Amino acid sequence: MQVVNVLQAGKDHQFKWPSGDVQIYPTWIEYRAVAKDGEHKIRIGFGLRQVYSQERIRVVVWIDGHPHTEFLGADDFQVSGEVLSEIKVGGDVGENLCRYPKDSIPERYAMFNTVGLPVRINAKGVRKAWAVVANISDHRAMVALAALRRYERG
Repeated sequence: MQVVNVLQAGKDHQFKWPSGDVQIYPTWIEYRAVAKDGEHKIRIGFGLRQVYSQERIRVVVWIDGHPHTEFLGADDFQVSGEVLSEIKVGGDVGENLCRYPKDSIPERYAMFNTVGLPVRINAKGVRKAWAVVANISDHRAMVALAALRRYERG
């Protein structure tokens, strides 16, 4: 999936998750993208979320209105600007985490920077998963991960 241009940017995007929770993303940007299956709208929303013992930056990438990946701020986000997204792999029922350090990272993730989530987030309850690392400004990497997840799901 190739990002072509910016369509618009805005404030206060509301999204209702399947759980019924409505979350507001104070800022967002929308892109036009093209892929072999046609044209798509990509929206990247930026907000905050209480997770792993602190309020962290949260980034969600939607393709054609459907969320396909979520990133959260690393412990050193204020310095590094880096966000992390857990690597998930298909299972018989739903998706499973790609476990750090015991699982091998699937080859299709070779283009991404990866790290063990517990290496970048030191807090109680942190899941032992491999994660994709992107800078908050690297929208192309975030879109690429969302597209990979979209096409993995079929």
